[in-house]
Amino acid sequence: MHHIPLLPILDVLYLCPMDQRYRIPPLAALNAFAAFARTGGIRRAAAELRVDHAAISRHLRDLEQRLGTTLRDRATGDLTVAGHTYYSQIAPLLEGLARATADIRQQAPHLTVTCAHGFAYHWLLPRLAAFRRAHPDIDLLLRPVDANTGFHGTGIETDSHADIFYARDDATPPTQRDIRSVAIARPPVFPVMAPSALAALSTPPREAADLLHAPLLLEEDDAEWRLWFTAHHVSFSRIPSAGRLWQAHITLAAARAGEGIALANIFLLGDDLQTGKLVPALPTQNQTPLGTYVLRATDRAWDSKALTVFRTWLLEQVAIQATHQT
Repeated sequence: MHHIPLLPILDVLYLCPMDQRYRIPPLAALNAFAAFARTGGIRRAAAELRVDHAAISRHLRDLEQRLGTTLRDRATGDLTVAGHTYYSQIAPLLEGLARATADIRQQAPHLTVTCAHGFAYHWLLPRLAAFRRAHPDIDLLLRPVDANTGFHGTGIETDSHADIFYARDDATPPTQRDIRSVAIARPPVFPVMAPSALAALSTPPREAADLLHAPLLLEEDDAEWRLWFTAHHVSFSRIPSAGRLWQAHITLAAARAGEGIALANIFLLGDDLQTGKLVPALPTQNQTPLGTYVLRATDRAWDSKALTVFRTWLLEQVAIQATHQT
């Protein structure tokens, strides 16, 4: 029997171009198409995958070019017959890939934690080094996101994904199914400002109503200040604005620069009060909670090793924080 040398055969196979029929489109394009088919819209798909809607449109165009067929009706936004057929065929395969990935991650625990920027930067990040030293086997990725946009109940990474968000008291509770959550903390909220800004005021504020005549720094809107004034029984027709700055940690950066007064809590301040970068805007603080920090995840992720360890550690750290405040 003659033995054919293996190396020349491998060389030939390597040099031969792959059969075009079996070239698989990029996974990013397939995920974008599956999210579009599942949610029924480009912007909803973008929200689910946490990408810009332009990226979804680009992936859909590229996929159609690669397949040589139209997957969605440009006039109605619905899937074409070919689109429905293709989605029904690839959806189970993507789910199988997701499950295989989740299974292997259970062997090497991985956890992605999306988190509101202020909580992530000023409270969680300084403590993560200690968590990693205590649990070197857990691969934890911290991803700061805009408030309440980082978590979605579907997607290929939800089996290793947890989210920390701030649920303001006047906000509508989320209605997602198959989601479990636990309240982390309900911190009091109070106004702060830079010492230089306080000294620059002709009349320092003495009570809550005085702040209606002071430069107030707003987030995306004035809802937080309205809630705070209402909690302090202060009537108002409008909230004076020294600028809108989108997120709490940005308003605090502006407050440190002396641009006005911001609302804060202990999870956003870091060591600002201890170092004197910021001071309370009122001599007597009636610190009123306006919302709750919440940890949430899917049912499937909740009891995973990585999230169980992280959740236990997180609640312990919050309890330590509360002890130090009393």
